[in-house]
This record gives sequence, structure tokens and C-alpha cells, in this order.
Amino acid sequence: MDTFKTPKHGESLADYVLRIRKGLNLTQSELADAAGIHGRSVGKIERGLTVKINRRTLQGLAIALGVPQEYLDAVIKGEEVSQVRGIKFCPQCWNPGAAVDPMWGHVKAKFCYLCGTPIRANCANCGELVLSLRHRFCPICGCAYKMPLKNAKIQ
Repeated sequence: MDTFKTPKHGESLADYVLRIRKGLNLTQSELADAAGIHGRSVGKIERGLTVKINRRTLQGLAIALGVPQEYLDAVIKGEEVSQVRGIKFCPQCWNPGAAVDPMWGHVKAKFCYLCGTPIRANCANCGELVLSLRHRFCPICGCAYKMPLKNAKIQ
């Protein structure tokens, strides 16, 4: 877990967004462009004038700041950040639509016991945690969870 980006105890949304933005050396305008929101919205958020944020804006801010959306949700609600764990799966052996193998979910499992591929719990493209394998693509970036077979041997 990146401790720089983890919300501090009692930190407001305004303080959190300002701290992360400055840590990333972004201007308000650059953050707004990256998040896909109006330029003045970031200033209003950082001054504490915006209390409610819609899902689209929240998702854009999370991507632009490089933080899980759960961090922003926790800061808005004034709660502690709970350790969010994604679903662990082998991007080579997992079949889209099928349940994951329980062996992949073991706490100490780092590699697939079938093929040796590193087990993932986040999207290979954007890094967002995989919270459901109901769909075969990441809801944030659209990247497929299953890795294509690059060097498949045909026998």
C-alpha cells in the first residue's frame, strides 16, 4: 500500500486532494484535465466548497490522482481506509465467466500452480483492483483481464 497516497486520520476531502495533487506536482488545471472535470471544480473541492461528488467525477479524480476510488469514498465519509483486496486470479489460466480457483486466493500464493504465471489482483493496464470477475474487461480502462497467449506452441 502506498503510504503517501493513503488518507490520514481525520483528513478532509479538500486536504486530501490538495496534498496528493501537490505531491504529484500538478496544477489545478492539469488535475481537472486529467480527471475530465471543469477547471474550477478542483478549486472548489480543495477549498471545501464541494461536499457531494458524483460517481463520474469521483472516478475521474481517482484515476487522475492515481488512488483507489475507495480512498476518496472513505475521506468523503470520514471513515478509516480499510484494506481493500482484489480477487486474485491467473491471467493465463482463468476462463472468463468461470469462478476463480481457490488456490489462487491463498494468502501466500504469488504464482499460478498450473502454469507459473504471476497471480494478479489488479488490472494489468491501469492498476485498478479487480473486485469482480463477472465481466472479462476492466470497467475503468477497458483492458481485458485475460492475457493473450503470446508464445503458444502448436503441436
